[in-house]
Amino acid sequence: MLTAFLTSFVAAFVTLFIVIDPVMVTPIFASLTRHDEPKRQRMIALSAAIIAAGVLTFFAFFGQFMLHHLGITMAAFRAAGGLLLFLMGFRMFFDPDEEMDAKRPGPKASSRDNIAFYPIALPLLAGPGAIATVMLLMGDNRERFADSVNQMAAMAGVLASVYVTLIVGFVFMSFAARISSALGRTGMNMISRLLGMLLMALSTQYIFDGIRVGVLERVGS
Repeated sequence: MLTAFLTSFVAAFVTLFIVIDPVMVTPIFASLTRHDEPKRQRMIALSAAIIAAGVLTFFAFFGQFMLHHLGITMAAFRAAGGLLLFLMGFRMFFDPDEEMDAKRPGPKASSRDNIAFYPIALPLLAGPGAIATVMLLMGDNRERFADSVNQMAAMAGVLASVYVTLIVGFVFMSFAARISSALGRTGMNMISRLLGMLLMALSTQYIFDGIRVGVLERVGS
């Protein structure tokens, strides 16, 4: 049980950290909250993390039910989700500035009353990539473990990784100005490229697994 939890947690944390990418979110958050006091910035960061946790938890539990209702197999979603993550990783590796621009909201976003919800929680923290990743990880663990005890432990590991990743994101956002200044544009691009390379490798495995399982299911039927 503990082994299933830890294995699931480590794999999910690495993947989610790359997809959510708190390093990339940090300068955007600093730009949006540059006129706010530090206490206000921390409250916005905390609210955004809580909202993102709620959104990702919802899709973790009910995402597969929605797919089933729409007639989409988990194998097809795994392949499609892997392709989406591959494109994100490709852009992070070859053009990190473009990835930052893709995540950056419109010029009017900072004038909204509640920027914790949009654009920080959605789509910066709980964007399509993060939602797809959580659904894929939960689906994989349902299929990987036959007994319910290890299955629940593995799924708990995924949820724990979601919350830990968002806690890390909250810490990064709380010190957004200092981190952005310390790393600089070159340092952030370097980290983004490393994470992008890892994400492309992980997403390629998702695509292969989705195609393999889909083909096997079709041949078996």
